[in-house]
Amino acid sequence: MERNIMIAGSYPTIITSGGNPRVNKDLIDNIFLRKYVSLLGELLKVKGNLSDIKIAYIGGYSKEDNISRAKLYISAYNYYLNCLGYESLSKTNLTVIDTDNIDEVSENIEQCDLLFLGIGADSKFASILYALESKGIKFNELINNKNILISSICSGSVMSAERIYGGKYDNYYYGKDPYEYPLNIRSLSINPITMETDFCPNDATLQKNEIFVENYLKPDSNKCVFFACKPNSLFLIGEDKIYSYGEMYLFVDGECLQIENELEKADVTELVALVNEYNKVKNKSNILNNEMLTVIKSKVQSLVKMKIEVELKSEKENIVNEFVQKEVVKDEQNKMRVNEWKQALKSKLNYLFSEENLGNFATDLELQERYKRLNENIVESYNVGRSKDYLEELYLKMNLVSLIKVSYIDYQGYYSDFKGDLYDLLCEYISVNNRLVYYSIDTCGCLFSNRELKKILNVIKIENIKRPQQFINSTEQQLKLFRREIKYERS
Repeated sequence: MERNIMIAGSYPTIITSGGNPRVNKDLIDNIFLRKYVSLLGELLKVKGNLSDIKIAYIGGYSKEDNISRAKLYISAYNYYLNCLGYESLSKTNLTVIDTDNIDEVSENIEQCDLLFLGIGADSKFASILYALESKGIKFNELINNKNILISSICSGSVMSAERIYGGKYDNYYYGKDPYEYPLNIRSLSINPITMETDFCPNDATLQKNEIFVENYLKPDSNKCVFFACKPNSLFLIGEDKIYSYGEMYLFVDGECLQIENELEKADVTELVALVNEYNKVKNKSNILNNEMLTVIKSKVQSLVKMKIEVELKSEKENIVNEFVQKEVVKDEQNKMRVNEWKQALKSKLNYLFSEENLGNFATDLELQERYKRLNENIVESYNVGRSKDYLEELYLKMNLVSLIKVSYIDYQGYYSDFKGDLYDLLCEYISVNNRLVYYSIDTCGCLFSNRELKKILNVIKIENIKRPQQFINSTEQQLKLFRREIKYERS
């Protein structure tokens, strides 16, 4: 079974715990953290220069706290990345997703290279996932279509799982209101591992942790088998293989089985498959199967455990290469798809502006009368004045908008990609047909940024031309033709 490539971790101590967290520079020599950040660095390099990586963050705090925490983590990653010889990530490329800003940042979400699933309350995290889906943003499809790298910690690792354990962690340790985890709770379903993250947190006493294990984790494992991950542990998830790093345990049928120690790693692909199979049988009911339990315990005992090393090893090389190959395939498929789309649109545009078509319009008096009878507001909406030759301009602009609208519906990609590819197409026309380019931005300039329009206007050099923002403002009424939902109206 192929999976999305991701790092699903517990609580990495690259930042300190407590009420005033900061970058934890004291642990720069920690073997696990160096391995963790090098894994992330190698995978990020596949997407391009780290300084250009676009990051989307989902967390479980208030909007302001999520922004603060996301920036702190980027600072911490950068400190460790730099010490290991990697570039820095840029905070200007960070988009923090909240329930009230999804429309505003939807294009940033579509264009992200790294989806960072952070910490906080699971209930808040779930509300953001519900809000995304209500806005038509299906992250599961987006991740697969764009080969987005996923890195999760704590709540993000829990809420990305195909099956969520949930438990009473926040209620027990931090006094939060209990949160019910029904079988159909909204999750990203991209992480094959059911996890209890930040197991035995560093800021809790030994006695408090022991009570939590005996009173909550062991009884709960009769209904749901789950991995309990201490701080500084993670799963590296490839398309076919899954590797565990750091101290973690498996809770199953009231027992706690140790998977590996703090500085060990293992191939847990088959173990994860067995756990998932058992959880399907349990389905969150108190069902015990001694035969399945015996097989799982045997698999745990037979795990081959190795020391964690910072250097690039075979398992890391294999998964990085998988990510590279997937990126290459997606890029080639996208280029083919976009080229086909461009050629189809170009053939229609070329005919619209051809001498043959314009000659036919000049002699078709009946068609011209139809344009003459159009309401004045419609004519003005295309930025056409009642000049001597206005009919031809109106004819071209109205049909141009229609062709672009239909091309959007036919476009096999996301809204932000469509705008980028349409802009590239117009740039290709600059040396061929300035009139086509000008009419396009004079009717659909709202699809482009001020900076993009300025670049075009500096090249086509038309006298007494409007400023970029004027093109954007005067064409805003066309945005309704390019809303996300319009692509699906046919069905």
